[in-house]
Amino acid sequence: MTMDSSSFNPTAEADSGPEPTVYLIDDHEVELDLMQRWCRQAGLKTEVFDEPNVLLARLEQATVGCLVADLRMPQISGLELQAELARRDLTIPVILVTGHGDAENCRAAFKQGVFDFIEKGFDSIQFIDSIEKAIRSNQRDRFRYEVRREARLLLEKISRRENEVVLLLANGMPLKGIAQELKISVQTASKHRSSIFLKLGIDNEVDLYKMLLAAEVDLDKNPEQAEE
Repeated sequence: MTMDSSSFNPTAEADSGPEPTVYLIDDHEVELDLMQRWCRQAGLKTEVFDEPNVLLARLEQATVGCLVADLRMPQISGLELQAELARRDLTIPVILVTGHGDAENCRAAFKQGVFDFIEKGFDSIQFIDSIEKAIRSNQRDRFRYEVRREARLLLEKISRRENEVVLLLANGMPLKGIAQELKISVQTASKHRSSIFLKLGIDNEVDLYKMLLAAEVDLDKNPEQAEE
């Protein structure tokens, strides 16, 4: 996703981007084949692995889709694999599959951030439903991440003084109040506002507020903290 200051739209639908992929890893070839066949029947792109290290080398920050992993594998468990993904800051959702499910494993999996936990013996409908939910969740997360990143890149264009003005504008302060707060003239405050709007490609304070929300800027901090 790419944006410029004239096209920033944090409310756009997350319906574009790379085709999602279902990454399947299991040390049992028969079960891998079955899961892949179900995915293909549902029109889902798949990649299969029987080696965790090969899978880890394949995934990257821009990966879109989900990962389905056997909980119990000889080299690394599904939980250990998910923990390694988290350590590498790879946010792809993980669905764990096991024939030995129990309450303790479920609690550990969800506490660790696993998206779903299903026991072997599930049917294709349950399996595909879990995958599609995971993919939609990942697409929404990726979209929010890209919107936040692009908004922050735009905000980097403004100066430190303009950053102070931004926070005051976003909190509804009029130009006269900004001038008093920053000990500048109203004319200077107005010039700062015009410069901010020009650099960010926006027209008013409402657009500014939306951009700050998209960038997840703390609107309650003091202007002196704007560069911290």
